[in-house]
Amino acid sequence: MCHRVILVSRLPTSAFAVGTSPSLRRSRRLRVLGVILATLIAVLLVFAFVTASQVFTNLRNIKLLASNDMEWSLAQIELETRDFAGALEAARLAPDPDLDRLRLRFDIFYSRISTMASAPAYLRLTVVPEFDAALARVNSFANAAVPIIDSPDSALLDSLPLLSVQSAHLRADARAMSLSGIALYAAENDKARQRITTTLYRLATIALLLIAAVVGLLVNLLFANRSARQTGAALSQAYRRISTILTTSMDGVLVVDGTGAVLEFNKASEAIFGYRYEDIRGKNIQELIAPPDLRDSHYRAMERILTGQDRHAAGKGRVRMDAKRSDGSIFPIEIAIEMAEDNDERILIGFLHDISDRVAAEKELLETRDRALAGERAKAEFLAVMSHEIRTPLNGILGNLSLLNDTALSPIQTRYLRNMEISGRVLMRHVDTVLDITRFEAGKLDVNIARTDLSSLLQELVDSQLSAANRHGTTLNWRWEGPARAWVRTDRAALEQVLLNLVGNAIKFTDDGTITIEAEALSETINGLPVMELRVSDTGIGISEDRLPKVFDDFVTNDPTLGRVPGGTGLGLGIARRIVTALGGEIGVESTPAQGSTFWVRLPMEEGRQPPATKPSGPAPEITHLHMLVVEDNDINRELAQELLQREGHWVTLATDGEEGVRLAGEKPYDMILMDIAMPVMDGLQATKEIRGSSGPNRDTPIVAVSANILPEDRDRFLAAGMTAFLAKPISRPSLQKMLQDTFAGPAASNTSPATRAGLPRDTYKRLQSRFLEEGDALVAALTAPYRDFQNVAKRCHDLSGAAAIFGAHALHDVLAQADTAAKQGNHRLFEEQVAQIPPLWRATHTDLTAADAAE
Repeated sequence: MCHRVILVSRLPTSAFAVGTSPSLRRSRRLRVLGVILATLIAVLLVFAFVTASQVFTNLRNIKLLASNDMEWSLAQIELETRDFAGALEAARLAPDPDLDRLRLRFDIFYSRISTMASAPAYLRLTVVPEFDAALARVNSFANAAVPIIDSPDSALLDSLPLLSVQSAHLRADARAMSLSGIALYAAENDKARQRITTTLYRLATIALLLIAAVVGLLVNLLFANRSARQTGAALSQAYRRISTILTTSMDGVLVVDGTGAVLEFNKASEAIFGYRYEDIRGKNIQELIAPPDLRDSHYRAMERILTGQDRHAAGKGRVRMDAKRSDGSIFPIEIAIEMAEDNDERILIGFLHDISDRVAAEKELLETRDRALAGERAKAEFLAVMSHEIRTPLNGILGNLSLLNDTALSPIQTRYLRNMEISGRVLMRHVDTVLDITRFEAGKLDVNIARTDLSSLLQELVDSQLSAANRHGTTLNWRWEGPARAWVRTDRAALEQVLLNLVGNAIKFTDDGTITIEAEALSETINGLPVMELRVSDTGIGISEDRLPKVFDDFVTNDPTLGRVPGGTGLGLGIARRIVTALGGEIGVESTPAQGSTFWVRLPMEEGRQPPATKPSGPAPEITHLHMLVVEDNDINRELAQELLQREGHWVTLATDGEEGVRLAGEKPYDMILMDIAMPVMDGLQATKEIRGSSGPNRDTPIVAVSANILPEDRDRFLAAGMTAFLAKPISRPSLQKMLQDTFAGPAASNTSPATRAGLPRDTYKRLQSRFLEEGDALVAALTAPYRDFQNVAKRCHDLSGAAAIFGAHALHDVLAQADTAAKQGNHRLFEEQVAQIPPLWRATHTDLTAADAAE
């Protein structure tokens, strides 16, 4: 049974329970609000203190103003001036003037004026222009009158009229001084009172705000107290809940201190390790659960955590390791260890669980996967063997049918032969389909994106399937829907295979109808590339709605109750789906029973550029007169290859297995070796390695792999073994000719060496050139003989034509080819015209080849 253990820490369990509870969030908000209110109260108290100080200052200033006798002094100066003026007037008019009284009143007047002119308390009154001007006139009079007042009585009496005139303005000036001074003091008093009023209002406002803040703080404290009680209750409840969970859970938790002593060990841990908490409390955890060979690493991990080098035991998160039970058995666990603080003490908290069942399941899954992979390999090997075993007799059948088709046959024999060939090729396609499925399942689809003429591809597709459609009485055509975009970048071969499957299905299920292929460049994109949609629509029997979701599954064919024989394996659409998916596109179908179906394919296709026009090349030259070694274990295939090669004008040597092929290759040189792959005694790959590794005459001879296995990885193995090219079974005349052209006439090098230009090894080139010169001389001799043999000359023209193209004698090749054609058509006049040009052309060719050899 799989147990899971969680290590429980001694940290407050509230951390697990109320970290996100509403009461805790509310408590936090109340604390924040309380801090704000307390800060506001402190600020308001400072403002209140400052404002109160201003109030006291203003009151003190008013008190000082109130205690000042300036206003009384201003009133007294007017009174003293009036008394002095009255005494002066009485002395001037009285028959016996009282000069002592006059002098007394003047002294009082003079003293008042002097005090006001010089006392600092009255200086601010001088800012009033009226007061300053009046004081200056009065002070000037007083200073001027002092000598007169202090003069003897007789002199004073004589001066009384003058003093009376000079003092005429005193009352007015004294009154002006009094009024302007009193007005100034009144204004200052008003301002002082206004300041006091404003300050008192401000103080009242601050007091109100302070009261509100205090009330708010009190309310906040009430709510905070309530929230604290709720949080405490939640913490208590969470603690009980966590304790219950940890006690009853199958997950376990253990906690140790910095020395490794056990602090906590829950029930789940007891069940997993077989220890009782009461028995191991305070003991070292490493000695209890760590396997002996892992204790040192455990101690180092603990030390790293405690010293702050790392907060994890190993890596990050959970790690897998082995642990030991009380009975000494070792078992796998997943564990995560973290460090925490408990009352300033560092502790280690471990969370772990027993993964014995999971490890066992993983092991079983791996074993199951290995068995499945072995089964897949066995299936692939079986398919490869069966492919070879099926293809070998099919190759013999189809090859001999091809040879038989070149003989004289009656019309009925021709019909029988054609039917057998069709059936054989259908069977071959079924074998290829099975191999395609294997290739797709192995993920071995090679995508080759290249410039492609989509219009040309569709036209060739229609041309190739037109006869099959005509046999069903069905019209087959294609068209662009919307603006044409002929040149695109895609995998032509893969797209052609998809469309052949779709068109082939449409032909099979459509009689006397119409099949239309539409190509449309869509405005949407896939992975940033423009999308091309290709639709194959038919007017056939259609597909029922319940079968549409399964139409692209493997081995699904149309319902036989519809009266149609599908004639397929049910794999074609499955392969088409795999190819479209590999190309990054989508495939689908829409159908109505008895009305027809439309299969559509959407593929990302980058727009391609049309290649520049090139001068059309002439027909590919025939390659003849090669010495070929054929290594093949199957009698029929060996005879078929011999017959095909001999019909092409080559000499053939046969070997029945790889060992015999190696022996023959060591005896004399050959121009090419055709090597079967699957053979007894020694297979083709080993035979190729033996030939390449030897010092024999065929060490550098082209070796062509002949096999039914056409998977890309097989091609790679053939090339790695030293093979030059690949020829798939069944061997046909066109495929054989193409292989020879690619091998001997394909390369176009810039090197001036004739051997390099022909694409042949130097020794092979010399041997073929010598033979070519001999055959050319023999042809000229036959042309100039007294009694010319028409058939002999025609055959020699045919044989020499292909070799002339290989050695660069293009003018000679054209004349020989036209002579050969005229001979086959029985046009003797044209034949004679062409052969008449051969001798001078041959002499020029002979001279050029000889000169090239001398130049090397």
